[in-house]
Amino acid sequence: MSAHLSRRVLLASTVAFAVARPSFAATIKPDAKSALIVVDVQNCFVDGGTLPVKGGAQDVLVINKLAGAFEKIVVTQDWHTEGHASFASAHAGKKPFETTQMSYGTQVLWPDHCVQGSDDAALVKDLKLPTAQLIIRKGFHKDIDSYSAFEEADRKTATGLAAYLKARGIDTVFVTGLATDFCVAWTAIDAR
Repeated sequence: MSAHLSRRVLLASTVAFAVARPSFAATIKPDAKSALIVVDVQNCFVDGGTLPVKGGAQDVLVINKLAGAFEKIVVTQDWHTEGHASFASAHAGKKPFETTQMSYGTQVLWPDHCVQGSDDAALVKDLKLPTAQLIIRKGFHKDIDSYSAFEEADRKTATGLAAYLKARGIDTVFVTGLATDFCVAWTAIDAR
């Protein structure tokens, strides 16, 4: 299993490298027991969004190239309610990127982002995932944030992704997407 984790973490942390060296994407050889998890490639996280990741739009080109090698793809979306507990605006006197204590631990407070049904929460229009089978929406519980595609930040509330992968005999996942330091990393760690 550790060899699989190495590939997941390597892929998650090298999307920018893959843009500079497109042959990297061509070296990914998934089998029938593999899936690609595409994390939060939403308008929010590219230039012009409420929480843009520098170069996020460039990552879409690499993700599209990777997707062609996979029969099974899972997509995630941040899907927050209006006034979500992770928003600084929901806490009097707090500013974005400050922290607060929640029942599940320390919470970074974010600008309002990825509100359900908004253009900000929509998947980037140039994303091409022809074999995507499932969209996992996370962070929709008003009082619990979510970074991992496997469970909410309370570390108790499952999203159903583990059961989905198990039911299909998937034992290797490749993780890519936006915000490597949060949602991609948490997803890769939980995938292990």
